[in-house]
Amino acid sequence: MGMSAKRDLVRKHYKEIREFLAQNSDSAIAKKYARYFKEGYDPYGVDPKKLQEKREEWFELWQKSLSTNDFLALCEELLKSGKWEEKSTAINFMSRLRENYKKALFNKMGEWFEKYIDDWATCDVACGHVLYHFLNNKVVSFKELLEWTESSSRWRRRAVPVTMVEMVSKQGKIKESLTAARKLILDPERVVHQGVGWLLRETWKKSPKEVEDFLYKWKDKAPRLIIQYATEKIPKEKRKRYRRTVNRKQ
Repeated sequence: MGMSAKRDLVRKHYKEIREFLAQNSDSAIAKKYARYFKEGYDPYGVDPKKLQEKREEWFELWQKSLSTNDFLALCEELLKSGKWEEKSTAINFMSRLRENYKKALFNKMGEWFEKYIDDWATCDVACGHVLYHFLNNKVVSFKELLEWTESSSRWRRRAVPVTMVEMVSKQGKIKESLTAARKLILDPERVVHQGVGWLLRETWKKSPKEVEDFLYKWKDKAPRLIIQYATEKIPKEKRKRYRRTVNRKQ
């Protein structure tokens, strides 16, 4: 099949996805989930179970005629739309292409984070179901992920601690976790604060003393939301140790 025919096939499948989503949209479902998205939410409002079943059907059918590059082209079209179900479908397809992950694709994911990913759910699902496996399968190194902390995109920066949550919970990467947290501890964005706090909370479960020492060192400088998230599992009386000793504006 020639390149032109491949592009036509990708466009055909993209149209099929959009038609399914439009035909199964429900404003009540859209309203139900909107409250979880303070940063913005543009959904069709499709029942998650019905959509998941359809994704499995699509992938099973289309993998016979679409190459990895064709699927990636389809994923990019889905991400470009900005619609919640299209973005989440793209990430779902990406997670199914795991055996074909290459460093170039990791770099492409970085571009997608900067251009198209603009909500916590798409970000976090991409971290747990896609980015984690680049590290776990040693396609890229922790150092390469850490470079994302320098991005101008808050979502690409958030991806670092959220991906490391998986690394800590499954592999106990304490040193790397604290390195990532240190890089982002003074980040100005709330969504990054949440990611860093979550990472520190999960790391505390593996190594309480190291995390408590880290938090004590940063308690007067770190955003309070990071401290709040990080200390949620620490006994209440002990949490008093992380109150600020000086007054600072957030």
